[in-house]
Amino acid sequence: MSKSAYQVAVLIDAGFFLHESHAPLGHRLVEPEEVIDAARSTLRKDEHLFRIYYDDCPPFEGTRNNPVDQRVVNFAATDTARARQSLHGRLEVAPHMAFRKGRLVFEGWTIPRHRLRDLVKANRPVCADDFQPEFTQKGVDIKIGLDVAWLASMHIVDRIILVTGDTDFVPAMKFARRQGVQVIIATVSPDVSSLLRAHSDEHRQMQLGRAF
Repeated sequence: MSKSAYQVAVLIDAGFFLHESHAPLGHRLVEPEEVIDAARSTLRKDEHLFRIYYDDCPPFEGTRNNPVDQRVVNFAATDTARARQSLHGRLEVAPHMAFRKGRLVFEGWTIPRHRLRDLVKANRPVCADDFQPEFTQKGVDIKIGLDVAWLASMHIVDRIILVTGDTDFVPAMKFARRQGVQVIIATVSPDVSSLLRAHSDEHRQMQLGRAF
């Protein structure tokens, strides 16, 4: 069947996208315009953008005590939190954008592997800077899955482009395909899991690097 333009929704798993884009962008946070450009870079000439869905968690804004020196860490005041808040605020008002919010849950403090190697190599005591907070996302995956199911069941779009590396979305992908909607996996990297390939119609690579 040929069409003049296929209606397409792009759904972005922000945790995955930000991780993939971090190194190619010189280890900086992506700009809102770059998110939109990257999403649009997945479209073909015969496709029309219905909407971009961006699913992410606002920064954790609580305070916690460092386990070594007990100093109070105000996570809302960090540069990382401010940058993410700015990114989210600008994306929320962007045209053809739906921002889906999950939440971050503080799980405790952990020592990353590179710090553990340093501790062993230097044979030194643990210090406050060795610890970093550990957070878990809540509510993001379910919102993406629900959007996939809604778009497919209501036949709002012909194709869904899913920016993720998470195989937990396979059931939602299967449902969409059973509804006659094509599912396309998009990633910054050329790599994608065999399971996602098996349950999608195509893999496309996103383009990054808009200059500012």
